[in-house]
Amino acid sequence: MTKVISIIDLKGGTGKTTTSLALQKMLVRRGFKVELLNEGVLEMARPVDRPIDSLHQFDYIIVDASPGFTFSEKLDVWVKCSEMLIMPVTESTFTLKTMDSMLNKMFELNTAAQKAIVYTGNRNSVLFQHIQEGVHQKLTGTNAIEVDLFAPVLLDENWSNHEIQNYIAEYIVKEMDQELDTLLQHK
Repeated sequence: MTKVISIIDLKGGTGKTTTSLALQKMLVRRGFKVELLNEGVLEMARPVDRPIDSLHQFDYIIVDASPGFTFSEKLDVWVKCSEMLIMPVTESTFTLKTMDSMLNKMFELNTAAQKAIVYTGNRNSVLFQHIQEGVHQKLTGTNAIEVDLFAPVLLDENWSNHEIQNYIAEYIVKEMDQELDTLLQHK
């Protein structure tokens, strides 16, 4: 049976694609057949518009949602059929303002799925502490987990987007394998 993992958030630049690529690489290394679907415009992933019948050949489907998933009926369908919902969270005032409604939408669309909040940015600010406190309050008494996947890397400015994404995904898989295991073991 194919399992669906959706990586979702309202905001761009939070680590959705990086998290998606890292999970894909980890699962492929373990011998699973994995399809990465991307609603955005990245050249390394296929569009969500594929016929659903062709997707049953995979063990896992990872949906890398474009920002603003709550406004897309197409993505709502993927979220509803997901066994796991992962929301990368980074430090921003937008995150602080939208966190509550984002978590509400996630729970509203799929009450049964394992939820995971993946922290992907700066942790040394008052703003991040407020965001984390809000997440803790909202997740108390739920099946959600919190995972820290921060990957501090230095990138060559001459690299293409594809090279940058591959480098970051490799770094995460290498350095954060235990945290990614945690995400998959809590299913």
